[in-house]
Amino acid sequence: MGILNRLAPGKLADSEMGYAACEKALAGGNPSSGSVGAGTGATVGKICGMERAMKSGLGMYAVQLGELRMAAVVAVNALGDIFDPANGAKIAGLMNEGRTAFGDSCEELWKLGCPQNLFTGNTTIGAVITNGQFNKAQMNKIASMTRNAYARCINPVGTMADGDSIYAASAGEVEADLNVAGTLAAYVMERAIVAAIR
Repeated sequence: MGILNRLAPGKLADSEMGYAACEKALAGGNPSSGSVGAGTGATVGKICGMERAMKSGLGMYAVQLGELRMAAVVAVNALGDIFDPANGAKIAGLMNEGRTAFGDSCEELWKLGCPQNLFTGNTTIGAVITNGQFNKAQMNKIASMTRNAYARCINPVGTMADGDSIYAASAGEVEADLNVAGTLAAYVMERAIVAAIR
């Protein structure tokens, strides 16, 4: 269980807790996915309000291709519905009024038009980390390519109601092709989004 998931009621996370979480990670602690840490309050499919939304969470995924390693972590807190690109199936999102089946967030958005109170609290925030040796401009391109995962998994995405962002960091010296790394980054982010739901 993540350290931020064990907070006493009313206690806010502070720098001491963040430091303890980093120490746990460096010690090789078993990372958690789901309703932990940043994923604790995450939900999806909120266009018709929380009564028709579904729980989401924090997801992680990593791969190695030769010497190149790429990892993603994401807190999925989206306005839209979530799909698994591996099979095209909707795996979370807006429910119908009876909560017996999925609704369709895009159809509801088109029906509603642009409501005056454009929903708050929607931010899918993720990061990709690699041991590939890339400069700042190249990491910016990798972050940009990673955004394709959001488009493959979340619909609608990138609306004015979403505060989505992706960060990218290089922490190594492995020589790698930028196109390979960017494509791999989008793949691991896609799988991390699915892991956040599953």
